[in-house]
Amino acid sequence: MLTILGLLAVLAPPVPAVPPPADVHLVQMQQDPADRMWRTLDLAALMPILQEEAVTEAARMEGEGLIAGGGLPWARVVARIHDTPRMEALFRAGVRDAAARMDPQLVDRALAFHGSGLGQRVIRLEGSARRALLEDGVEDQARADFARALRNGDPRAEQIVQLINGADLIAPNVAGGLNAAIAFSRGYAEGGGFDMAPDQQQLMADAWAQRDQIEAEATVWLQGFLMLAYGPLSDAELADYAQHAASAEGQALSQLLFAGFDRVFGQTSYDMGMAAALRGQGQQL
Repeated sequence: MLTILGLLAVLAPPVPAVPPPADVHLVQMQQDPADRMWRTLDLAALMPILQEEAVTEAARMEGEGLIAGGGLPWARVVARIHDTPRMEALFRAGVRDAAARMDPQLVDRALAFHGSGLGQRVIRLEGSARRALLEDGVEDQARADFARALRNGDPRAEQIVQLINGADLIAPNVAGGLNAAIAFSRGYAEGGGFDMAPDQQQLMADAWAQRDQIEAEATVWLQGFLMLAYGPLSDAELADYAQHAASAEGQALSQLLFAGFDRVFGQTSYDMGMAAALRGQGQQL
């Protein structure tokens, strides 16, 4: 279950080092960082996509007989768990908690770029790519395109690899995937799904056993997604992203995004685990 990979891969290139007037900066600092991110990054457009991804996966699992028990269609249960206003509230709460430990000036600079012409174009490209991946065959084709480009020594594929490594995108996705796996198992255990409920140490060990698989899937997903999303960018534009991906402001914004999505998927994964356990007992969440 890799809908945890909803980070948008936001990487902020440098913005002109022109300090704002003190009074303007004070107003920026007092604004809710979650609200500013929500508006600037157009995250409202992403939440329905995340819901649809989860519902599509739920329908596939039920169709393949992987969900036990009866009751409402599993896809409908999952859709309710991934209610978009609920996900927004969870995301905002995760961002606010993480922002308290961040340098707000770094976030200011990152969001200033994403409010610019190029920044908004990047956001639109990422959103379009996420929507495209909902169509049958698009994700497989994107992965194949990247693999072929890498084999052929295509500079664009090399740029994507450098971008992923420079921005350190794999490790946080793996951590998010592990957290989601643990949350699902915890919900399943607390819902009475196991004959013998595992303790926290066993839950963590079971999740850690999936680490290599999660990392491999996260890697190929990101490669295909970024190849598809950033296709319209010039080599120079993409080089700017890769160069700045490891900057302090780019990393700060990325950490806030991961914190927000980790809160979302930690809760929805727990709820799906609980719902799956109750479903097996003829009950509903």
